[in-house]
Amino acid sequence: MSIPFSNTQQRIPRGFANLLEGLAREVLREQPEDIPCFAAEYFEDLLEERERHGIDPSEWKEQLEELKLKRSELKKQRPTLEQVSNLPEISPILT
Repeated sequence: MSIPFSNTQQRIPRGFANLLEGLAREVLREQPEDIPCFAAEYFEDLLEERERHGIDPSEWKEQLEELKLKRSELKKQRPTLEQVSNLPEISPILT
């Protein structure tokens, strides 16, 4: 079966890559004999988690990546030890 070539760019839906990555990781970990059945059960479990917690599992990784990015930006804003050691010393005010 051949598929004709197309210049059309397909956009991957948000969260789809995360879902497939999670499924692939679990398939590799569990090594199921019936992968389609395993995938169906995997996605059923994800749906139950989404209903139970109100968070879409397909967005978990995306949220974690955003947190990591924010943390790295905050780290960049911290002064280095050299910068801090070059600050003038401040004497405490005694009243």
